Amino acid sequence: MLPRSLPRLCLFVVTATLCLGHGDDGGCGGGGEEEHHHEGSSGATCPSAGAPTAQDFGSAFMERYCLSCHSASLTGRARRDAPEGMNFDTLEEVRRQAAAIDSHAAAGPNGVHSAMPPVSTPQPTRQERERLGQWLACGAP
Repeated sequence: MLPRSLPRLCLFVVTATLCLGHGDDGGCGGGGEEEHHHEGSSGATCPSAGAPTAQDFGSAFMERYCLSCHSASLTGRARRDAPEGMNFDTLEEVRRQAAAIDSHAAAGPNGVHSAMPPVSTPQPTRQERERLGQWLACGAP
């Protein structure tokens, strides 16, 4: 007998493969007025003045949009398909996963990455996604 989560995992793998395989020609989440990417860097850079910090941006962003799935305190179905070990509870974990976070949720000159958070949860604004990209580019201070 197959685990109950296997069909959902298979659907995720197939969907991710299709998204990555189509790149910029309208794969998953594409279209609309803005170009949405799901791979590669957002191209965000750390601003020379007014750079976001964990205290004034990053921690609140992670709490609002990420930790409901990406927390070590969650297991099984509570993770809502977030991969085990992909946790953002600490700044160290965020820094280790910065490239993955950027390529799934940040915005910058290379495009808007909107694969995360899932559409069934609150969504960051474009400005918040841009700020996320800047924060990560600054090293998530």
